[in-house]
Amino acid sequence: MRSKRKNFLPTLVLILVLWGLLGLLLTQVDPELVKDILVPGLYLPFFLLFFPASFLTLAVVLANSRRGLIVASALNLFLALRLFGLGNVLNLILLAGIAVAVDRYFEV
Repeated sequence: MRSKRKNFLPTLVLILVLWGLLGLLLTQVDPELVKDILVPGLYLPFFLLFFPASFLTLAVVLANSRRGLIVASALNLFLALRLFGLGNVLNLILLAGIAVAVDRYFEV
């Protein structure tokens, strides 16, 4: 009989690689080089590395992929709002409320 134990080693390796690449991006690359790639002023490479890194990390920590996706999406959206000068406590509370509502809606 096959066991139902999940193997987290490939996910852990991918998480470490993504966080390492994000760390290298933050420490070694000039922000002006990645500021206007595809969308002006968005720092798209940062968000393209941060989203999967945070999603996979939160999915493992929370032991739930759906909640990891919701929290990572809310975190990314809040960081994008901060980038455009719209990230404040009220928006953080509203995003948290939306995340909780979406989580409750899709709860089985």
